[in-house]
Amino acid sequence: MYVELHAASAFSFLRASSLPEDLVVRAAELGHSALALLDRDGLSGAPRFFKAARKAGIRPIFGAELTLEGGGVLPLLVESQTGYRNLCHLITDMKAGVPKGEGKLALPALEGKTTGLLALVGAATLGVKPDGERGGLLLRIFGRDRLVIEVQRHRRRTDETASQALLQFAEAHDLSAIATNGVRHARAKGRALLDVLTCIREKKALATAGRLLSDNGERHLKGPRQMEALFCDRPELIKNAEALA
Repeated sequence: MYVELHAASAFSFLRASSLPEDLVVRAAELGHSALALLDRDGLSGAPRFFKAARKAGIRPIFGAELTLEGGGVLPLLVESQTGYRNLCHLITDMKAGVPKGEGKLALPALEGKTTGLLALVGAATLGVKPDGERGGLLLRIFGRDRLVIEVQRHRRRTDETASQALLQFAEAHDLSAIATNGVRHARAKGRALLDVLTCIREKKALATAGRLLSDNGERHLKGPRQMEALFCDRPELIKNAEALA
């Protein structure tokens, strides 16, 4: 059964709108057996997420999205205690000596610090050209066993083009590919609050924010059946997400 491996909470300050507890409650309602929390540039929400998950009988999976130099983010999943320590070191190093909120990860800084970590590489990391320099560098650093392609479908016109490019990259390099929903709010109605938070972050009014706002409300936590229907033409992406979890 599908497992969501890429969700963010309100601890991704101004980039997601649900508390860790709300995500866990919704995951339990939808029948998820596990859930991964990947907040932006930090692990502050991890203790509350862990406590809520234990109470709900859901297996918590930890990680983070790290902001990259040159744009984009790199989502990392923790698979061991060593991986958790390495992730903490990476976050600390990227924030050291820079103003609050301005830390960015240079990919070479990953060298020697990827043990126990899995990289989820999708459009937010590689853009529309997965086979570029960044893709090759990540492949060299993580290797085929710990670099996983993630495909998201949010019912936007550009989704399928990005998905096809990512899947071609996965096939060319013999990489596993999974489906995720890049969750930013527990329920669809959370989009309204997310749009307000986006305006605060970007210092814009709702009336003038335009394309800075969410395209739609699709980035909510969906049930396994919903995700299976969304990827009915690529069921292996659902099965791979379960296997990876």
